[in-house]
Amino acid sequence: MNIMQSKKKLILITVLFIILIAAGAFTYYVSDYYHADAKAMAALNSTDTYNVQKTNDFITFTPTANKSTAGIIIYPGAKIQAESYSVIASELAKNGYTTIIVKMPFNLAFFGVNKADDVIKNHPEINSWVIAGHSLGGVFASDYAVNHQDKIKGVVYLAAYPSSNVSNTTFKALSVRGSLDNLTLTEDISGNLDKFPDNTTFITIKGGNHYNFGDYGVQAGDNSSTITREEQQKQTINAIIQFIRNL
Repeated sequence: MNIMQSKKKLILITVLFIILIAAGAFTYYVSDYYHADAKAMAALNSTDTYNVQKTNDFITFTPTANKSTAGIIIYPGAKIQAESYSVIASELAKNGYTTIIVKMPFNLAFFGVNKADDVIKNHPEINSWVIAGHSLGGVFASDYAVNHQDKIKGVVYLAAYPSSNVSNTTFKALSVRGSLDNLTLTEDISGNLDKFPDNTTFITIKGGNHYNFGDYGVQAGDNSSTITREEQQKQTINAIIQFIRNL
């Protein structure tokens, strides 16, 4: 084997080694995520007021009565199990709104930005869609909405803000944040005000934090709330319902 062949072999081995290290690091990163708690898992059971259908891609909560023609799509936060949002989804379904939580590949919305396409296609009975996203899920929910303004009538940012300028879009928006949120800070919202749609309603829940929007335990780096998780979710649900009614 000549020197040139040896160098090529060494380069190939080095590249393969780097790929293996990167793949291992990614696998480790995505395998460490927040799991839904017992309350969230209990909400996955159908009741007299809503039915639950679970697939590999979606968790669908369908009202049993007083169904609205408006539907809600939820994009989970990064590295948070989709089932963690089943309490909020079930409460929205109780109020007549078909609500679908999207299961993201590797629990990262980055890899499933356009999964709302399938949600909309699978529900022709819905003629008005609102897409909501928690934390990083809100960033990608916003990205989806800006590229599908013919389908999305409203965006709900839960402890989130748009990464790109969507101020001139046609959809309305709702921003909900806890006053004690230590992951999406006050300055994150105020510093990006010019990126939000012009017709955005901003709500700050006094005593709320970041992780109370879901049911997955305590999130590292966040502050403890001074209100219960149930109270924060109640205020959030009421705000979303009022927002949809005003679309």
